Amino acid sequence: MSIETVHPKVPPVGTIVLLVLACGLYFAMLASISFSAGGGDAAFGDAVASFFAVVALWAVLAALLIAGAVVGHMPRWSAVLAFILVPFSGVAAFVAIDMCSRHIKPAVIVPIVLPLLIVAYAMWARWPKLRASFPAPAVSGVIWGLVFFVSLVTDLAAL
Repeated sequence: MSIETVHPKVPPVGTIVLLVLACGLYFAMLASISFSAGGGDAAFGDAVASFFAVVALWAVLAALLIAGAVVGHMPRWSAVLAFILVPFSGVAAFVAIDMCSRHIKPAVIVPIVLPLLIVAYAMWARWPKLRASFPAPAVSGVIWGLVFFVSLVTDLAAL
């Protein structure tokens, strides 16, 4: 008979802290969306607040993806796509927030959806049970395909 030592599972504290921080920044970003252009200093102040909210949120989203890749597992090709698409989607989110201030109300969907897609992928990469339930090629292809499509359409619509 062998004696096994039972190690209690350590909760993923770092990932949970990043997730809570991302939630706070997500709601701050959504609160910075204005559907009126205002004028002068007010419009500039709204744009600066939105910019900093988007940059901070996307930095935390990148950290979540890095945690998912380092502690969990992420296909190499997917990590390359993430390296390209995360900044691209951040620009698209900021462009969409600007579109909202110009009374293009459907653009609000972009800053709502893009962070959720990125967080979903980071959580899939981080937790083994999710990776076991959904195959890597399908999850990676669908998530990054949607991020690319939504970002591209948003950026092209703003031209």
